[in-house]
Amino acid sequence: MKNYRVRISRRAWSDIEDLTDFLLTLKYPDSARKYLDTMMAEVQSLALFADLYRVSTMADILKYHPKARRMVSHNRRWVYIFHIEEDTVIVDRIRPSKIIAK
Repeated sequence: MKNYRVRISRRAWSDIEDLTDFLLTLKYPDSARKYLDTMMAEVQSLALFADLYRVSTMADILKYHPKARRMVSHNRRWVYIFHIEEDTVIVDRIRPSKIIAK
């Protein structure tokens, strides 16, 4: 397996910021921080495991990048959409799994 650098796109950072705002309306700040820390650890795990995910055939995923791949979060509520360029994994978006249909 190859080791990759993980880069998060501006759109994915925007998704994280929106998620942070949403979580703070539902949870105490410490709980929201733990939730986000878990998500960021999952994103960073792509440095080792990105090769395990195939290029998607789903139109809802491919609209973000022609060679997009997806990883589902530990609780299955989020989908990390990413692609690989040489030695870098680029996270394109972090989307709610319920909006990914086809």
